[in-house]
Amino acid sequence: MLLLIAALSEEVGGILRSADFESVDSPDGAVAYRTRIEPGSEEPETAVVLTGTGRERAAATTRWAFDEFAPTAMMSLGFGGGTIDTLQPGDLVLGTHLYRLDGSPFYWDADQLGDPLTPDRDLLGAARNAVEIAGIDFELGPIINLPTVAKTAGMKRWIGEELSGACVDMESFVVCEVAADADVPFVAIRAVVDTVEMDLPDLVGQINQAPTGGRVIPAIRHLARNPADLGSLIGLGRAAARARRALTGFLVEFSSELSVAENSAVSEQAAEGAS
Repeated sequence: MLLLIAALSEEVGGILRSADFESVDSPDGAVAYRTRIEPGSEEPETAVVLTGTGRERAAATTRWAFDEFAPTAMMSLGFGGGTIDTLQPGDLVLGTHLYRLDGSPFYWDADQLGDPLTPDRDLLGAARNAVEIAGIDFELGPIINLPTVAKTAGMKRWIGEELSGACVDMESFVVCEVAADADVPFVAIRAVVDTVEMDLPDLVGQINQAPTGGRVIPAIRHLARNPADLGSLIGLGRAAARARRALTGFLVEFSSELSVAENSAVSEQAAEGAS
């Protein structure tokens, strides 16, 4: 089974509509689905788990998901912020390494990055094939996991220039750490929403951290107090829609890549057994 871990429903809405998913009972604060597979179908079984934002809840929910679904492969996916000039909204970053930063941004430096998590080579290769087939612009590079949202252009540019990160997010490292501890192959994919030159409004990072819902009313209240942010919020909404479409198109091709690989492995095993 392929386990997909994301933070928010906005990130995987297209994916959930692309196949026949059913809800699975999950812990409070999390949402989970799995595909309905017809008997005899060669389609790979997939589970999607939404953790909400933040490291602690992401790690706890991912551990539950491993106990519940016993995956054979895992993908951390969702939105991220670009830290290099070449990335535009809707582009994908395929993580070659995952790093974690802790504490206040005032004390961040390259020495704090520590040892990276390294995604599975075969899964990363399948991801690259899939994104090329889907015709989506992408970058291969490190993903830097932060304890808070990188809201300023200066912070993102510093991470790109000083730490060589391609993008930033808040959950991928701790999610993939669970997979690494379980010795399960993993890969991390991020779709860019905010580019390196974009400053984010204060609303980002302050609204409901739950996997689904609860963000419209806070946005309305924010705009009532900060009407000048309307343009940036509309732009972010459009960028998020592009990122969501990119993740959906990518995963359709990625699932096909996995299906071909699994069927090839089964054929090789059968041939070896017959010889």
